[in-house]
Amino acid sequence: MRVAVVLRAFEVLVVLAATGVRAVFSRRRADLLTDAVVRLGPTFLKVAQLLGTRVDVVPLEVCRALARVYDDLPAVPVSEAEQRFPPRLRADLTGVTPAAAGSIACVYRGELRDGRHVAIKVRRPGIGRVVERDLALLGWMARLAESLRLLGGMPVVNVAGEIADAVRQQLDFDAEAAALRELGANLVAVPGVRVPGVIGEYCGPGVLVMEHLPGLRGGAVSAGAKRTATLTALRAVYQMIFLDGLVHCDLHPGNLYAMPDGSAVIVDAGFCRRMSDSGRQAFVGFFYRMTRGDGAACADVVLATATATARSDPEGFRAEMIRLVESATRDSVADFDLVPFTVRLFALQREHGLAADPAFVFPILSLVVLEGTLREVCADVDFQTEALPFVLRGLMT
Repeated sequence: MRVAVVLRAFEVLVVLAATGVRAVFSRRRADLLTDAVVRLGPTFLKVAQLLGTRVDVVPLEVCRALARVYDDLPAVPVSEAEQRFPPRLRADLTGVTPAAAGSIACVYRGELRDGRHVAIKVRRPGIGRVVERDLALLGWMARLAESLRLLGGMPVVNVAGEIADAVRQQLDFDAEAAALRELGANLVAVPGVRVPGVIGEYCGPGVLVMEHLPGLRGGAVSAGAKRTATLTALRAVYQMIFLDGLVHCDLHPGNLYAMPDGSAVIVDAGFCRRMSDSGRQAFVGFFYRMTRGDGAACADVVLATATATARSDPEGFRAEMIRLVESATRDSVADFDLVPFTVRLFALQREHGLAADPAFVFPILSLVVLEGTLREVCADVDFQTEALPFVLRGLMT
């Protein structure tokens, strides 16, 4: 493994050096960044996608560049994927066709002998070894950057560790199956939400079998149905972050579907995060105090949960936080924008030597990922009014 990591480090340096030289003479720096990520392979692609969501540690312009990174890889041939199916699945499955392909896994559709239509998610051959090699290299790079203070006081090792955990989680189909089951059970509380069921008797190592919900791709969905489904998805997120504590952090349009009847279908639980009870309660308290315009109390919650660095400035942060909350609550519903508020919240923490608690990062991330769809489909949505019933229930649990 050490030899493989050293060789990989050399390869990465060559790509980054070439990209850096080209960037000096180009205005297309964002394109060059995404090109470099794609050239470095599936682990770096997945890391870039995850890092692009971390507005708590990465400047917004970099997040926007990384958000353009997407999986565009050919599917593993059906004949090769079928060799990885458990014997029972192989015997009972017919009509297998590719449905989607990503850097970590491919998805196929098929029909069981009993007539059930299923989606089969299959881990790419050898991807675990590739990911571990690259994560070992990224861990070394993070330790070097932190020891040399190349990124100021940012807790680079902690952030790299969180992202590495998220990448590894996407390799763990047992964990994803458990998350799908739990999300399905939890979100029964939100009318109109559907999560595909896991068909456990056909799953195996690196193979996850789920019910296939028809109509996810294709078919006309009216504007009214889209609006209903999007608001339902927002309520599902509030259920997760204020009450349940298991948060789906990747509700982009490829994982969230509006159905013609106005229901919302949530798929792919590979990037879920569990909040501790104390973290969930702190987040509920922060959100409640923000709706009341109490910036000082919001600052107290953040200061109690964030990690202070050697250059932390609690009083400076408190003063800025009060101004931020006053500004946000002074805006009308139409003017309030979650993304700038979130970016500024995390920027204030960085500027004042505070590292955000993951209990705040991941629930806000879930909302930020969904926010683009919300603004497109129902621009007049009032985040605070929609949240209040969930917040009040969360305060009592």
